[in-house]
Amino acid sequence: MAIQLKDVRFAYPQTPNKTVLDIKHWTVAEQEHVFVHGPSGGGKSTLLNLLSGMLAASHGEVSVLGQPLNTMSNRQRDRFRADHIGYIFQQFNLIDYLDPIDNIQLAHHFSKKDKTAISHDDITALLATFNITEAEWNKPVAQLSIGQQQRIAIARAMINKPELLIADEPTSSLDQQNRDNFMSELMAMAKDNNVTLLFVSHDMSLAKYFERIDALSDINAAGESH
Repeated sequence: MAIQLKDVRFAYPQTPNKTVLDIKHWTVAEQEHVFVHGPSGGGKSTLLNLLSGMLAASHGEVSVLGQPLNTMSNRQRDRFRADHIGYIFQQFNLIDYLDPIDNIQLAHHFSKKDKTAISHDDITALLATFNITEAEWNKPVAQLSIGQQQRIAIARAMINKPELLIADEPTSSLDQQNRDNFMSELMAMAKDNNVTLLFVSHDMSLAKYFERIDALSDINAAGESH
């Protein structure tokens, strides 16, 4: 299994009596593409932060790609995320003053995978795949459009050839045409690279791209906003 949760509970330290997540059992198979939906404040981002190792469960077992995140130190989880998980953030988290190539190179720098495996040509080929033209390769990303920045964020998430790709509301700032292009490119990229894709959104119009659709309210017994 790419993801396996068992008896997982999480509460934020500042509100220890308020359980945000209570998941008895939930799994995602390798190379499966799963759409998880729920309202804002329902715990979606908390779930993703547990799966990526940015948060540690208060109780239970969190296994990702066969590795028990709940037994790892913060540093071990950070390294595991850099080496095995691609993350597309809602707010992009690109470094504004760096160009697309440098943003992607920086993401690769934090992985301990073979540094020689990714060349400048690999990066520019990936950018071209997402319709980032050569004229934009050396511009600060702050000068590029929202749609361009979003596509660069996908390229950055894919550069380390992750086994698991997590997308957190990645289309929320895109117009319909850019959103449709983004989804088509993302799904093709995940399929071509045999990547497990976990896509989280409140936008049910995106569910059509997925064969498996899970409501967070069905997974999470806590059902409380945070």
